Amino acid sequence: MGSASALSANYTVRENGTAYTAEIEVLQAEKYAFTEPGLMGEPVRITVSNISVFNETGPVNFTGEDSGTIEFPEGNYTIRYTAPLKTNELTVMLSDKSNITISLPEHYRVANPFLGSVSTGGTVNATGNGTTILWEDARSAQVRYYDAFQEQALIIFGAFWIGLVVIFLVPYLIARRKKE
Repeated sequence: MGSASALSANYTVRENGTAYTAEIEVLQAEKYAFTEPGLMGEPVRITVSNISVFNETGPVNFTGEDSGTIEFPEGNYTIRYTAPLKTNELTVMLSDKSNITISLPEHYRVANPFLGSVSTGGTVNATGNGTTILWEDARSAQVRYYDAFQEQALIIFGAFWIGLVVIFLVPYLIARRKKE
């Protein structure tokens, strides 16, 4: 996020997991930068689409869409856009504390600690319609999520390795006891 101060930031992952839609409420802002945290936490420009800026009276004109930063008359606005996701992970970094919400479709989960994670302070609410994670007064949020296939693959992989341990370790222990 740019120099704008956010009231709330809502991110909704699309059904197919290849993109998310963001809706950011900003206060006393005149510009907004479309970024995500890089490897060292630095802001890295992202390519977004379907940008719209509006306030209580309706849509607001803006400029600078091609530069990665949009500008508009100073005021309070809601900025909505769509951005791509390369992995099953969404990381958000804001300039000021705000309420951050990340919503996942029903087929994505975060409960298995081997496959998913929620950064500190996130409150997970899973329902039949999906999962919503809320951070109150946070500057950052991170969610790594997975689908049922990934969970099944983990279970199969784990069962395979446990089977190998049993096949090789048990005969070794039995042979060792006989020698004693």
